[in-house]
Amino acid sequence: MRLHNYLNEKTSILNQSIKSKINREISDLLKPTYFNKIPLQPLFDILKKYGLIPLQEDRTYWDGFLLGGVKNTEQVYFDLGWESTKNERNQYEVIRNASLALSYYKMPESGRYEVIAYIG
Repeated sequence: MRLHNYLNEKTSILNQSIKSKINREISDLLKPTYFNKIPLQPLFDILKKYGLIPLQEDRTYWDGFLLGGVKNTEQVYFDLGWESTKNERNQYEVIRNASLALSYYKMPESGRYEVIAYIG
């Protein structure tokens, strides 16, 4: 897949039809709803298939871990960037109209996570 088929590199915008395709794949991944661990890597693999990557606040590739979710539902929003726009400082151009929204809750009885995610 060529990246320019999905992204408008001049305006840093992700095409709505591609958002829909990504969201269908995320929905299929999360259909079981309950997981032994939060499926971050499979989510990130779906993004990568479309030339996208999750970003930290400094616009570098997201490298971290998730906490909480035991007493409250946690919500995390990941900025997205184009994999092809990495510069010499390992930063990426941010896509202005898309982010990965992730909500999770660890159920005390089973220890399993309820996970919801989508590209907004």
